[in-house]
Formats: sequence, structure tokens, C-alpha cells
Amino acid sequence: MSLACGSREPEGWAGDRAQVDFFDLKGDLESLLAMGGDAEAWRFEPAEHPSLHPGQCARILHRGEEAGWIGTLHPAVRAQLGLKADAVLCEVRLDALTQGRVPAFMPLSRYPEVRRDLAFLVDEDLPVQALLDTLREQAGEWLIECRLFDVYQGKGVPEGRKSVALGLTWQHPSRTLNDEEINKLVDAIVNESRQHLGAELRG
Repeated sequence: MSLACGSREPEGWAGDRAQVDFFDLKGDLESLLAMGGDAEAWRFEPAEHPSLHPGQCARILHRGEEAGWIGTLHPAVRAQLGLKADAVLCEVRLDALTQGRVPAFMPLSRYPEVRRDLAFLVDEDLPVQALLDTLREQAGEWLIECRLFDVYQGKGVPEGRKSVALGLTWQHPSRTLNDEEINKLVDAIVNESRQHLGAELRG
């Protein structure tokens, strides 16, 4: 089990006073899971736990089976413990953590990477994982990275929707990918996301 509480940044004149939150701990946990070489086997799904805050809680799945929990400590539990600030915690089964793949060397490509950034408008209650899964299904075998770099709600985004921004990187091992190939993959991603998730490209 891991627990985080308090300021996100060390005390200093240039730092703010923002507190660690659910997404800080989730990011740390995702980095840990990625080190196991099998990040795609893990999922986070919204759920409720009696010790965790409703709406700030997720069940952790490994290959479709429950492997742990992550969330913000429930206010009632926090009060019982005498904590003055929110605390976020996670618990993951050790046997699931130790089922990762041993890293193996792959030759580096001499050919350039191609990156495209896409921002989608989706319903605010749509799990980002659903968008990531659809994207990977359509992005082809040469996708080497899919990075979530922004989730935004506010001015310029319709009520009940959120903007999800993703950076996609492709690279072929033996040749340079051309614009036509990448555009075809992007079109497939956009069309599939629109049809099955109600997603729209943000202008």
C-alpha cells in the first residue's frame, strides 16, 4: 500500500501550495506498472469503496481481474484518523505486480518518428481508457507511443463534455512513413471514435 498527503512541491519561494491529488498518485502508479513491461495489461475503472471518496476512486484491473484500488481517502475516515488534508492511497496485489514481462532489446529504427496531436471532445463521464483502447485498435502496428497530455473542462468546452488531448507517435523499423499513411490512420481513429464513443475532434 502507498499513501501520499501534503504539498505537491517542496516548500520554497517559487513553489505553489497545491496538494497532491488522485492524479498525482495515479501517474506514479502508472509509471511503476510500465516498468513491468506490460502496461497494456492494466486498467483503471470507476468504482466505489467504503473507505474511499465517491467520485475519486477506481478499481485496478490486471488482465481483467481485480488487482487493487486507488483513490482519495473518504472524508469520514480522514476525520477519524485526524488528518487535516486529503490523502490519496493505492493498494495493488503483489502477485499481479510480479507478472510483468522481462524487457528485451529491440533494434533502434534509423527512420524518423511522426507525431500527431489530437484533441477530442467526449462526454465528461466517458472513461479516457475507452478512448485510448479505440485509438490503439485503429492506429496500426507502427504506433510506438500514445501519450495523454491534457484533460480539460471549462471555457470553450460545451457543458457536459471534456477535452482529451493525446500525442501519437509512429515509427517504421525499415522505412519512412509518409503523410498519406499517417492521415489514413488518423482518419480511422477519428471515424471509429465518433461512431462508437460520440467523440468529436476539437477545432
